[in-house]
Amino acid sequence: MNLRKGLSLTQAELSSLVGVSHQAVSKWEQGDCLPDIGVLLKLGQVFGKSVEELLLGDSVNGDSASEKNISPPIELPDEVWTQALNHIQGRISPPSFNTWFKGTKGKQLGETYCVYSPSRFASEWLYHRYSYLIVPILEDITGTSSLKVEFCSMGAWDTNRKG
Repeated sequence: MNLRKGLSLTQAELSSLVGVSHQAVSKWEQGDCLPDIGVLLKLGQVFGKSVEELLLGDSVNGDSASEKNISPPIELPDEVWTQALNHIQGRISPPSFNTWFKGTKGKQLGETYCVYSPSRFASEWLYHRYSYLIVPILEDITGTSSLKVEFCSMGAWDTNRKG
């Protein structure tokens, strides 16, 4: 959405450029689904971004005034997250694991466990699509039944929480 608005395009105008409906653009922006790979390539051409930048938001972070830049703790990754990743890897497909979990880090800070992703989009995706899997695994490993889990991007804090 930020890229589209940065070019002063409406959803209908963008949809016309890449050959999809304006409803499809709306669904992408709401995080309900992702564009097909062919459409991602067209979007990359429109916005001058690689498919990786579009999916991971490498150069899209920081567009919102409400985002606060944070750095993950220096001692990342920790043993709990390494164990969690091993459990998660056995439960989802390799392409999904490589797309959404590779490059993530985790750290327990008091009673809260922070899962760090390379981008805000990736942290939101993990929260919406995988928290059902992540939270019980972390609770089991830490032995904490009411562990608060926050999904954060390495460049911007995300306030999605469990607990």
